[in-house]
Amino acid sequence: MAKVRDSDSMRVFYANGCEINKKYLFPSNYLSTTKYNLLTFLPFSLFIQFRRVANIYFLITAILQSISYISPLHPFSAIAPLVFVLSVSMIREAIEDYFRYRSDKEVNSATTMIYKNGIFTEARYQDIEVGHIVLVKKDQVFPCDLVMLSNSNENTIAYIETSTIDGEKNLKTRQALIPTSNIINPDSVIRMFSLIECDDPNPRIYQFVGTIDYMDKKYSLDKNNLLLAGALLRNTHWAIGVATYTGTQTKLRMNLMSRRSKQSKIEKIVNKYIVYIISLQLLLCLSCSLLYGFWSASSYSNNYYLGDPLYNSFLDGFLTYFTYFLLLNTMLPISLIISLELLKLAQGYFMQKDLNLYSSLKDRPCKVSSFSLNEELGMVEHIFTDKTGTLTCNKMQFKYCSVGDKVYGESITPIGTSLHSPTLLGKDKPEFNSKDIQNDFWATSSPKLSFSYPHIKTQKEILEYFLKCMALCHECLIEETSQGTTFIGQSPDEITLVDSAMRIGVKYAKITAGMIDLQIVQAGDIYNSQYEKICIFEFDSDRKRNSIVVREVATDRYLLFIKGADNIMGGLLSKSCEEYMEKVNRDLLGFSEKGLRTLILGFKIIDQEDYANFKAQYDEASTSVDKREEKIKKVAEIMECNVMLLGCTAVEDSLQAEVPETIQDIRNAGINIWMLTGDKLETAVNIGKTCSLLNESMLIEKCPSGDFSSTFNLLKSSLSKIESTLEVQEAGLIIEGAAIDLILNSPKINNSPSEILEIFLRLSVICKTVICCRVTPGQKKDIVKLIKDHRKCVTLAIGDGANDVSMILESQVGVGLYGEEGMQAVQASDYAVGEFKYLWELLFTHGRFNYIRQSEMILYFIYKNLVFTLPQYYFAFYCTYSGQTVYDDWYITTYNMILTALPLLVKGLFEKDLKIPSRVQILESSTDALSRIRAKVPHVYVTGRHNLIFTRTAFIGWVVFGIFHSGIIFFIPLYAGQRSIINTQGYELDYTTFSITSFSCIIFVVNLKLAMTTRLWNIYHMISILLLSIFLYLGFILVYDFMASSLFGDSILVILTNYYFYLCIFIAMSWVCVFDGAWFILKRIVVPKSSEILMEESVRDDSAENRALNSSNS
Repeated sequence: MAKVRDSDSMRVFYANGCEINKKYLFPSNYLSTTKYNLLTFLPFSLFIQFRRVANIYFLITAILQSISYISPLHPFSAIAPLVFVLSVSMIREAIEDYFRYRSDKEVNSATTMIYKNGIFTEARYQDIEVGHIVLVKKDQVFPCDLVMLSNSNENTIAYIETSTIDGEKNLKTRQALIPTSNIINPDSVIRMFSLIECDDPNPRIYQFVGTIDYMDKKYSLDKNNLLLAGALLRNTHWAIGVATYTGTQTKLRMNLMSRRSKQSKIEKIVNKYIVYIISLQLLLCLSCSLLYGFWSASSYSNNYYLGDPLYNSFLDGFLTYFTYFLLLNTMLPISLIISLELLKLAQGYFMQKDLNLYSSLKDRPCKVSSFSLNEELGMVEHIFTDKTGTLTCNKMQFKYCSVGDKVYGESITPIGTSLHSPTLLGKDKPEFNSKDIQNDFWATSSPKLSFSYPHIKTQKEILEYFLKCMALCHECLIEETSQGTTFIGQSPDEITLVDSAMRIGVKYAKITAGMIDLQIVQAGDIYNSQYEKICIFEFDSDRKRNSIVVREVATDRYLLFIKGADNIMGGLLSKSCEEYMEKVNRDLLGFSEKGLRTLILGFKIIDQEDYANFKAQYDEASTSVDKREEKIKKVAEIMECNVMLLGCTAVEDSLQAEVPETIQDIRNAGINIWMLTGDKLETAVNIGKTCSLLNESMLIEKCPSGDFSSTFNLLKSSLSKIESTLEVQEAGLIIEGAAIDLILNSPKINNSPSEILEIFLRLSVICKTVICCRVTPGQKKDIVKLIKDHRKCVTLAIGDGANDVSMILESQVGVGLYGEEGMQAVQASDYAVGEFKYLWELLFTHGRFNYIRQSEMILYFIYKNLVFTLPQYYFAFYCTYSGQTVYDDWYITTYNMILTALPLLVKGLFEKDLKIPSRVQILESSTDALSRIRAKVPHVYVTGRHNLIFTRTAFIGWVVFGIFHSGIIFFIPLYAGQRSIINTQGYELDYTTFSITSFSCIIFVVNLKLAMTTRLWNIYHMISILLLSIFLYLGFILVYDFMASSLFGDSILVILTNYYFYLCIFIAMSWVCVFDGAWFILKRIVVPKSSEILMEESVRDDSAENRALNSSNS
């Protein structure tokens, strides 16, 4: 038996040794995603609810209201809303948890096959243990993470679909363990008892390191041997593997973490305003407390009918403070939280159902993952965008290749000319012209190269190696369809190169058990060339290259083929290639100026001695469990040197539809937009001009890679130039990743930003566009964080690939695109759309409207509760600060939760300050009026970008109106009834009459104010105000009047038959109309909003278009 390694960071177990594995206490494969059970639900869910500060505040209020001596209100008026809110949240939690339980039960009860007692028998998922040998059949789900021992395919490669894990529908390959692949099958007797040592459970889906001892030999295991739980087995009849991670320790379950919470700017401001409101409440409570204490000390004894005081004046005043704290607690109603949550949920639902956000090209609607950031979309000041797949289609076309003395491809424009025309990336470009390259490849005789080159003498020879590099150096899969051979891969670039090599004449035909077959076509003849695959060094964002080591079977030579970015490959080439490299560099420059994506290809012949040393180092690194990937990278670096240059490729990635127009509108909105890309500087410049990030009238400054001194001087010079021409010319900055590294890593001076960082931040403000090229995913994140932290602005990051995830998570708002590189960006994002152009609707339609709606809803909420609450304070001066309530408990309870809730929610859902025409309406329109309106919409985005609505001035204004209107609804009924009018039945207007009349004034006035601030009306506004507020209130008071618990008895019928009631409501509403109307008109005339002007223009244009249509119809 092999010795078990004692390691805290590694998992050690035995394949087919479940009994021994039990001592390691691995978790079973039983899954439970529920939060609660029957015993823990009530205490745990209550604990979660009271983690919210607001709920604690309302709980304290309910407790105080239950103390009869200090509470003038029935405890029910405070307890009922709290219980309602908690019940709704807890019921939602219970329903969600019940569905989780049902889902868990379904998964745990699913069946698979495990090896037991010499045969594969059926077993439930929950019964699988670490070490079990599991059989999975085609199209079945893997029940846990398995190390694959064998499968049905001859080449030992199985195909899996991981769409349930990472969203990618492209099939991935997984390699069976070579020594067991031909021995283990569903019908064989498995005599296996092997020690497996691997990583401890972790959430890294694309990383796995381990070893297995089999037949006294140690074999390495990596991510290509691991079958992930939740993935599906495709194009493979069966696969057998060892259960490695089970239950909650599978990589799938460890990735099901909650999304990092983001707090919107509005929420932060709301918290500040809530503090102001609470401070006002406490101040009013304190004033009543002091006044009552003073009255009690000086005048209580003069009112003998009150009896003897229970406490001294100081204690009476102290208790009065809490009495008025309860009376005035409705300044901060609990319904505000519910209303905001419902509003955001409904807004997100409408965004997902909006056909204007539906991409027919991708067959994808908008996806909303963070409902709490809806209004943040209307406040964006800075956008960071990826290029490939975000601005472009990420569907590559092979355009050129430079090999030896020739450039192959399109012959429309000579290579080397400077081309900046946007038409270069147009839709009607022809395919790669392969005639010339095929002629040279098939030629029986070939001219010699014009430069000296070891091993290769003719154009044909270098071309053969070049095409073999394209066909071998990749990780693509072969898929045979009715249309022929196609290739599947994670990188569109690789697919394009492999496919192009096949079309020219070198086909990646077959791979079996580590052997690769190339099918080579030359002048009608077809022959096979076989290569043994030794190892492959993968591409990543740090290496920016990939390579493969193979043995050419026919010659028994060992070869390295490599391709990568030119800035990386330049340092790996042999000195003997300097002359050739000069020519390739000129071609690269020409390709880059066309906006094409370029790669350099190379190869190396490895002699037997070097190969033996390399193989020993590689085997040691690949079987190492500790830091395997780092060790393999070091081995790769040793091998990837003195490479012989073969040439370069250039592929085109055309722009998505309407990208230039969308970017231009974003700039018109005053939003800074930066492009963060890994492309060369010249490529970035061309794409920038093509997509309207840059234009010919701009002053464009460039900062290429260099040392600290040269970078500092370049940035300082650029700042000086841009500032001197800022008033007459827009500016743009193009900067490379190496320069950004120097800026980001510059030392601080006395905890202040360094001078170079200050210069860069200044440039970030005054430049309309900044393009960062040659940047890594980590640098993307750092750039977003830098601008977000130093400029204190709302940032939005948009991308489509895994390399964009870090910046999407870092920004306040992350937008993912459904692209060609999987779903990682979509899964990490707050919002997801099908194409870049839908950013227009996301920002200028939904974002702006959501900002306006939520801002006005919160301000109105504060206003209507001041109108409702302050009469309690005014009444204190007429009831000797005794704490007598002016309104009935049920009136107080239903005011926010029922009587005034729905009109405000409807306004928050449907309010618009202007009509925005959709793309479809513009296409169907007979005039250009709608196009003109749509073109002007970005200019009014300034409303949210500068936060012109939810300001301190606006807050104070609504507070002033609340105080003024509360005075109207309190003092008009009070003084109108002072003469004690008696009706024909002998009923006198008393406290009850005043209270109901005053409360009725509140209902009518707050609805009138809501109506006056509504811009565009629809049927829902009418129904919500008339039926669901005013008529509902009148029905409520009629029904409540007959209830025995009513404070006011049966007085409502008397009040409704008295003109006093209607006169007070009429006067109160008239005052509001006069004063608020005058203020509204004055603002509209003196300082009209840009959206109001645009709305008037749209109305005029609509009228003109209707007249034109009527005229043509007649």
